[in-house]
Amino acid sequence: MQKPASACFLFGPDVAALRRSMGKFEQLSLSRLTIALGRPSIPRLSALLRKKPFPIPSPGPPLPPGILVDEEISPVYNSKYFYPARPGEVLADRYQILVKVGWGVSSTVWLARDLQGHIEEPESVVALKIANNNASSACHEREVEEHISTADPSHRGRSLIRTLLDSFEVKGPESSYSCLVYPPMREPLSMYQRRFDDRKMPLPLIKTYIRALLTGLDYLHKECRIVHTVPYDFGPLKSLRSIPQLVDFGLATRLEEDNDWGVWPIQPDHYRAPEVILGNGWQMPADIWNLGVLLWDMIEGKELFRHIHDQQGRYDAKLHIAEMMALLGPPPPAVIQRYQYMREYSWPEPVRREDDRVCQTAEEYFCGPFFDNNGRFLYEDLIPDRKLGDTVIFLEQEEREAFLDLAKGMLAWHPDARKKAGELAEHPFLQPKQTSA
Repeated sequence: MQKPASACFLFGPDVAALRRSMGKFEQLSLSRLTIALGRPSIPRLSALLRKKPFPIPSPGPPLPPGILVDEEISPVYNSKYFYPARPGEVLADRYQILVKVGWGVSSTVWLARDLQGHIEEPESVVALKIANNNASSACHEREVEEHISTADPSHRGRSLIRTLLDSFEVKGPESSYSCLVYPPMREPLSMYQRRFDDRKMPLPLIKTYIRALLTGLDYLHKECRIVHTVPYDFGPLKSLRSIPQLVDFGLATRLEEDNDWGVWPIQPDHYRAPEVILGNGWQMPADIWNLGVLLWDMIEGKELFRHIHDQQGRYDAKLHIAEMMALLGPPPPAVIQRYQYMREYSWPEPVRREDDRVCQTAEEYFCGPFFDNNGRFLYEDLIPDRKLGDTVIFLEQEEREAFLDLAKGMLAWHPDARKKAGELAEHPFLQPKQTSA
């Protein structure tokens, strides 16, 4: 995430003003400073040399009544759930809020100045994620990231995952709010792609991204037993050092045992794995499917599945399955058998759809059934005339074949048929080309 111009301005003149305010002591050596202050105590000297908050800026002109901005645009917005953060405010006696850089239905994100340290030390900024007082995800996110941080720090994928630096609670007018502190990042992949014509990044850069994401997933899956569940942008927000990293674990799920399965709906529409739609239960391979679909966004600048919404723009699972069948062929018998077995399985807790309908099963949620008792797809007339090989047009023949081989190792109907992240990271398509001397 690039620093806004207004935030950059704060790092110059205000530090100079702070130094001028110290008057004659600015030029004194430490021994003279001791004499001038009458031999101050160590705590007093430390306080004098500590970084000071910048002056609180004057508020700008009020917006006209009825103008909604940022998180207020959400149809479920309620001001009493959000912490009323103000630029210039200092939280936890350490972090001075500078400017808002992000928002959602359950939190806001602010660029903040870290006041810890000596006034002569370089300025340091962090990203503060302030969760709503009605959001339970902050506690879950903190617990998941603490587990990620300690599972196996020696794994090479650990450095490709962003986790929190600090956390604390802040009191507000309504209640307490959880704050998570992160290193600042650059733009996510979806925004970074806009820098390039037709959103298509150079192929060597794409390969580097994919290899990094798979290495990070290998750490999450193998060492942490965590399913990201919603990595459609895969958060490869670039760090300030231009290293892609996996981020945002608010909805991540930890499956501690081999026989632990998730059953509730996950993943954005275009990237949803077949086992999620069919209610077969999901584990780490759901992330592999997710990234496999995302390959087309990176290589082609377009989504792989293009016919998954009805005429009203609503997600239609039967259209999605029909397109999967067009691109991958019919599901194998083992997938159908699992689907038939799980059809009547009720979730431990009901799940509410976007249209407010409360559902107890995957079949209710995704408006099934999809296959009859003989395993025949009930909507064969919806299967489009598309082939997976025809969806890749911007690669030369040799690269195209290698890419499709990689993708087929990720986009398999049966989760067990998908390759592991670590194995995929070593695929020939992703390796740098050797140049002759």
